[in-house]
Amino acid sequence: MDNQSDFAARQWGRIVETVKTEVAALPLGEKEWMSKMLVRIGEVQQKMHALFASAGGLRLCRSCLGECCGCGKNHLTLANLLTFLLPGEEPPSPDFSRTCPYLGDEGCLFDAARRPYNCVSFLCEPVEGRLSPEERESFYLLERELRSLYLQFDGRYAGSSLRGIFIRAERLSVPFLSRI
Repeated sequence: MDNQSDFAARQWGRIVETVKTEVAALPLGEKEWMSKMLVRIGEVQQKMHALFASAGGLRLCRSCLGECCGCGKNHLTLANLLTFLLPGEEPPSPDFSRTCPYLGDEGCLFDAARRPYNCVSFLCEPVEGRLSPEERESFYLLERELRSLYLQFDGRYAGSSLRGIFIRAERLSVPFLSRI
């Protein structure tokens, strides 16, 4: 691992441990709010992924080797991390030497319900072109709902941002789960 990858891995470890500690200290009501929101985010993302898959997206991604994945390697959000930490699970271990640290040999390390917003909401031209007008409209209606859900997290927690938890962590001077 090079110095930059090593630094990113250490930063990731600090972020995960910090958020774990903060989650453990949350009141039950806050955990319930998070759980409800994360379930809805997962449902919407699965519906979007189903539309993507119905357009042959999985095959198309394999054929281009996930070229878009290299463009958004640090989009993992606080909400995405919480889908693992809130139920007491460990998130996948990133490999910061890859174009995207969450891209493994078999594809994305996250199932569709836990992927970052940018990864779920992006449609390349070949995939979008294979959706019917009705499917395209459904996809973008779901995208608007999904953005709204993520923005509710952003408006509630200091460490939340659609730009990603790594980018937010660089500028954060309070705990990730501080209420805004």
